[in-house]
Amino acid sequence: MKIKAAFIAGAIFAIIFGIWLAFLPNTLPGIFNITLNEDGILIARIFGASLIGWAVIFWQVRQDMPSEARRNVILGETVHSGIASIFWIIALFQGMGNWMMWIPFLGHLGLAIWFGYLYFQGAK
Repeated sequence: MKIKAAFIAGAIFAIIFGIWLAFLPNTLPGIFNITLNEDGILIARIFGASLIGWAVIFWQVRQDMPSEARRNVILGETVHSGIASIFWIIALFQGMGNWMMWIPFLGHLGLAIWFGYLYFQGAK
């Protein structure tokens, strides 16, 4: 498993969902059969902005030389996607949304496993 490929996959995943949430916050939850009030829309936009930030970080470090800073980015994504996977599982078991919710769950789970593997293999 290559580090560069993991960063590119993470950047693509983050930029797609980030732009979607930041600029079209009503459409993405609607696809999952979830409705947001005004407060939820604000939080979705803020989360979308953070995903865009992650995408920029991933894209910038994809070709960097191994370093402790890059290793910490790998750890950060492992923790982020791991916790997100847990929240998606909880939502799925509670019956929230529809079958489309499996897409971000599997995306987060895949990134958590991929980046976690890289981290524990000592990747920098």
